Amino acid sequence: MQQDDRARFEEEYRQWIRLMSLDAACRLSSLPDSEQKRLLASYQEMKGPKHVFRETPSWERIGKLAGERITSFIVVETEAVTFFPSAALAPPGALDYAVAMNRRLFCGDKWYPIISLNSQYIRRSSDRILAFALEHELEMSRIYQEMVSPGKIISPDQKRNIMLSAQENTEKKLTITPEELREDDRLMQDLALCSPLLPKPYAEMALLCYLEENLPRLEGYGRASWSDEEEAFGRELAAEFSGWKDFTIQTYNLFLREMAANIRDANRGYA
Repeated sequence: MQQDDRARFEEEYRQWIRLMSLDAACRLSSLPDSEQKRLLASYQEMKGPKHVFRETPSWERIGKLAGERITSFIVVETEAVTFFPSAALAPPGALDYAVAMNRRLFCGDKWYPIISLNSQYIRRSSDRILAFALEHELEMSRIYQEMVSPGKIISPDQKRNIMLSAQENTEKKLTITPEELREDDRLMQDLALCSPLLPKPYAEMALLCYLEENLPRLEGYGRASWSDEEEAFGRELAAEFSGWKDFTIQTYNLFLREMAANIRDANRGYA
């Protein structure tokens, strides 16, 4: 990215983060004081990227529901819900929220597949709903592996199509019902109100920090590149993560400062 383009992007992203901090503050302000204090403490703890994710204690249940394929993935959990601009056709500023995320990260010359889940989503979802979420992430991973070549830029429309395809395939495979889908959506909306909200870039960066911190015990999950092209793409991806790390941390701190200021204003009756 050219220097002028990066500077423009950074300023636009800061403006977006300030806007999103207002939404997060409104959600916090609607909660009882005890819940506000709990969430604010979680936000502060997550200023350390290594504190965002942890090994899941629910591995036995997850493995039973997801089957053999999940054994090749590192599975972690977090108290957070990630947010990002809506992938659907929606007004500017509309958000999507995610309680699950899967990534294939390049670290130490190998590729590592990781699935993360919101900890309360694991505890509060039924076996059917959790199996659906896991199958959806596995299907997303499969489709990306088949469709995405190293270095290929995926357009928003292509990302949306991948998400829709994974959703449809998962619904058919598990014969999920409309009522179960509504139950899943209700749980998602509830968790977006009572969980710390993390910008997606910060969550992705924190996931890489978790991997780097725990690499000695996770090396068995690593897979070598299939080609020189994929190896070069991995190194480029790692360099990109490294190049944006400081900015990603700075803008998360901006998000927290703006959120705190918006909460103070709401408590004073200015918002």
